[in-house]
Amino acid sequence: MQGNGIHTLVHILVGILFFATLVGILARKMRFPYTVCLVLMGLVFGLLLRNQASIPPALILELMAPPLVFEAAFHLGLRELRRDLAPILALAIPGVILTMLLVGVVVSWGGGGFSLPVALVFGALISTTDPISVVALFRFPRST
Repeated sequence: MQGNGIHTLVHILVGILFFATLVGILARKMRFPYTVCLVLMGLVFGLLLRNQASIPPALILELMAPPLVFEAAFHLGLRELRRDLAPILALAIPGVILTMLLVGVVVSWGGGGFSLPVALVFGALISTTDPISVVALFRFPRST
């Protein structure tokens, strides 16, 4: 990417971060889980901007996914992981494979412009971040 392409990419990234921050503020004020609000924001933008904007796959795969994966690993207790390793592996491996296949097929056939191998890689990345959203929901403070 040269010149104008870099500026477009920066504008897309700044816009995504701006709206994610705005959604975070609104989610906190409304006392609603942040992850659910982000999914809803993504669905709305996906429907509204379906044919008007193109987010390069590299932006998602190289810039947005790694912080999601490493945030969960950073807060993981090693003692609890060792204690629960067998059930985690028994559930995680088939779960990640199944989710990867489902997301990959849907993204590939859904007209996103991804080939099946790229869509499967995307599915593998997304399926590993699913536990992060579940953990975030469990951390969400409940009103009594």
